[in-house]
Amino acid sequence: MVVFLAIQGEFEMDQALRPMSTSQVLDRTFSLYRNNFVVFAGIAILPPALLLVLQMLSLLADRGGAHRSAAPAGASAVVAIALGGVLFGAVYLVGYAFALGASIFAVSRLHLGKPTSISQSYREIRPYIWRILGIVVLAFLIVGALMAVGILAVAVPIASVVALGMAAKIVATLIGTLLLLACFIYAIRLSFSFSLATPVCMLEKMGVWDSLKRSRVLAKGSLGRIFIVSLLAGIIGGALTLAFNVPTFFAAATAGVKHQALSVTMQIWQFMASFLASTLAGPIATIAIALIYYDERVRKEAFDLQLMMEAIGMPKPAQAQAQAAGGPFPTIG
Repeated sequence: MVVFLAIQGEFEMDQALRPMSTSQVLDRTFSLYRNNFVVFAGIAILPPALLLVLQMLSLLADRGGAHRSAAPAGASAVVAIALGGVLFGAVYLVGYAFALGASIFAVSRLHLGKPTSISQSYREIRPYIWRILGIVVLAFLIVGALMAVGILAVAVPIASVVALGMAAKIVATLIGTLLLLACFIYAIRLSFSFSLATPVCMLEKMGVWDSLKRSRVLAKGSLGRIFIVSLLAGIIGGALTLAFNVPTFFAAATAGVKHQALSVTMQIWQFMASFLASTLAGPIATIAIALIYYDERVRKEAFDLQLMMEAIGMPKPAQAQAQAAGGPFPTIG
């Protein structure tokens, strides 16, 4: 009994896992972020930094092109630009996967009262990087395919001027519009249901497809919470972008009155504003998603009791059931 009380006190001191409401998830999110700002901001800086490099290179290319003739670009130049965009997109995606996984690891450590650092977080997620990348790409393709189907449902009847009569075209367009809305709504729901796949992959050591399926099971009943935290993170990011871009707005207005282009300095600041806003707001959604993952495990699988029983050396009866269902217990490095 004394051991149990001691462990219980340790869990309470470390803000142990317990069921949380949406407001408590947000409160815990901002608490973790505020107390570990350097760690989370340092992890989140990678994708915006890669984007900033691309923007700066693009600006330099535009400046260099201003001194050359305005002859139309050949096919080889178009192909080179396309290949460059694809290459950078791939590099950015890898950077995003690294930052996402490292943030999830940091939350997992800090939420349970264990220290971590930027370097440790990135180092520990290297074995999972290809799985995380696979999750990001596959989820994007599935959601994108649904949206493409919706767009085609509207575009095809509109484009079929000759093949369809006017009445048939109107009916087909209305049906296509309804299908478009249905596909978009379902695609958004599906993207939210995939949100927990990265924590599942890292903490339960699952593959890409199994992580997506497991995420849908855990996220069931919490899609509203995931939507709220995603919306809040988007609002904060948008507000920060607007705030940082105030000098740009004044400069653009002044340049417009004088019929001048925006100066290079203000263009650079515009890129920097987006970089700062993304770096500062980026960790919010990731931290909240990781906390929702833990909360769902606590609610649906009594994960807090499992950790407590493991700490005092007692067997975990639910472990066999979880493993039989394909869901081993998370382990925090």
